Amino acid sequence: MTETSESRIRGCFCGCGENAEVDRWFAQGHEVTAAAALHAVQGLRLAHELVSLGYGPERSVVQTAVEEAGWARCPGCPHIGPAAHTCAADALAGDQSPVSPPALAESGPAQGRLLPAADDPTWEAVPLHLRQALRGPAKELVSPARGPLAARENHHLLRAVRAASRMQMTGAHWILLLTVSRNSLGSRRSQRAQQMYAVLEQVADRHAVRAGEPTRHS
Repeated sequence: MTETSESRIRGCFCGCGENAEVDRWFAQGHEVTAAAALHAVQGLRLAHELVSLGYGPERSVVQTAVEEAGWARCPGCPHIGPAAHTCAADALAGDQSPVSPPALAESGPAQGRLLPAADDPTWEAVPLHLRQALRGPAKELVSPARGPLAARENHHLLRAVRAASRMQMTGAHWILLLTVSRNSLGSRRSQRAQQMYAVLEQVADRHAVRAGEPTRHS
C-alpha cells in the first residue's frame, strides 16, 4: 500500500473501530447503521429540548406553533402545519382560496423587495440546497443561543432560527428571517451569523422581486 493510499484511509465514522476503504467515510454497510443510530439520538435530543423549553404532554409545542409561528389547523382534514397547505378536501371541492398579496420588506436580506405572504405556496418551493446551506449555521447559532438570539425580546426570531436548523420552515419563519437585521443574528465577528445571512440573501434573490419589477415565478 502506498503512502498516498494510507493517507486517504480513515476510521469508520460510525465509531466501530474498523477502517473505511480509501476515500470513504464508512466501512461497507455501516452508513445504514450510523444513520439509524443518529436518527435515534436526534429523537432523544428533541424530546429533551422540548422538556427544557417547557413543552410536553401538558403544554403542546404544536399549539404554540399555531398561536405564534403561523401554523394552522386545517378545517377540512387532520393537517396541522404551515398555513400554505393545500387540502385534498378543498381540491376535490374545487376550492381555489385566494393567496394574500406580497408585501414590501423594509429591512433585512430582502430589503426593498416584495415578499410573498406567509400563506403563499412559494415558500414550499425554496430549493433543498438552500435549506441545507441554512441548516448548518442556524444549528450552530442555537446550540446554544448566544448574544442577540438569547435576548428575551427575540424569542420569535430564535424559534425561526431553530426551525431553519431543522429544515422545518414555514412562510412566517421565512418572512421573519428575510426581514431581520444582520446584527440580530449575532455579532459582527460571528462567521455563522454571516453565513446564515448570506444564504438568506440568496433566498431573497430567488423568491422576492424588487419593488416595481414584474413578478417572476420560481
